[in-house]
Amino acid sequence: MKVLVTGAAGFTGTWMMRYLSNLAGVSPTGLSHKLTGTSRANTPHQDFLVADLLNRDQIFSEISGLCPDAIIHLAGRTHGTLDVLMQTNVVGTKNLLEAGSAANPDCRILVVSSSAVYGNQANAPINESAPLQPLNEYGISKMAQDAYARMYYHINGAEVCIARPFNLIGPDQSESFVCGKIVKQVIEIERKKKNVLEIFETRSSRDFLDVRDAVRGYWALVSHPEFSNNCSGESFNMGSGSVYSIMDVILLIEGITGRHFEVKFPDIPPRVVVSTQQSNNEKITALTGWIPEIPFEESLRQMLDTARKKKI
Repeated sequence: MKVLVTGAAGFTGTWMMRYLSNLAGVSPTGLSHKLTGTSRANTPHQDFLVADLLNRDQIFSEISGLCPDAIIHLAGRTHGTLDVLMQTNVVGTKNLLEAGSAANPDCRILVVSSSAVYGNQANAPINESAPLQPLNEYGISKMAQDAYARMYYHINGAEVCIARPFNLIGPDQSESFVCGKIVKQVIEIERKKKNVLEIFETRSSRDFLDVRDAVRGYWALVSHPEFSNNCSGESFNMGSGSVYSIMDVILLIEGITGRHFEVKFPDIPPRVVVSTQQSNNEKITALTGWIPEIPFEESLRQMLDTARKKKI
């Protein structure tokens, strides 16, 4: 099975490529808008295409040449202006869907959206029928991406499925995400490069899912024997099913490291728009049997161990 992974040089994409490389009968190819030496070092002995999702002709040419059996669409932006986010996350997805379907009408395409589409849903676990009410520009762009993928399925009968992961964590996560930011600062404190954790707030709570569990879930959907009947046109939540506040994260890290960390907040604390999010995984579990396997504390422990081996 030939599988194309977009965003293959990124955090999730790197783990996705590693996972697919260990599966019998699967031939993964990564796609990235640029490929550095570090990217190749993280995913050796694999094929890569370099192309810009916003360059329609280039994407059509590259995907036509590959003619994949499946596409796992991880590429996208999490930060930027609304114009930039909409271009990358919506127009880029449009080009990919059209190129994939043109190359192979039976190509299975998994569009990876985000729990950001749900916004604030009070304290109940969120299922896929919850209203989409994003509360930031990234969430708006992912809601539009989500809607375009569903529209493309309904109009064209394409084999398109949507995954909505909650907050991903894991080794090598960048500091642009809260757990990656905390881990980086903890290592800097251990190396005596700083004295306190600088955190915006500790009140909000999130459902944190290890990226290695996430990539298993993506594959469980893409490889489902009844993809056309049970996955196409559907959306699937993926989370741990548990909720931790930012303070819980810090306390767990204190337990792992055996030391206390002073926390410094900004003079003007930010408004907490989304107080909590928790995933209801019943739909994907019922269909595929997928469940998360890596405990949150173990994810944090491995993030710390990996960061300690790097020069920061």
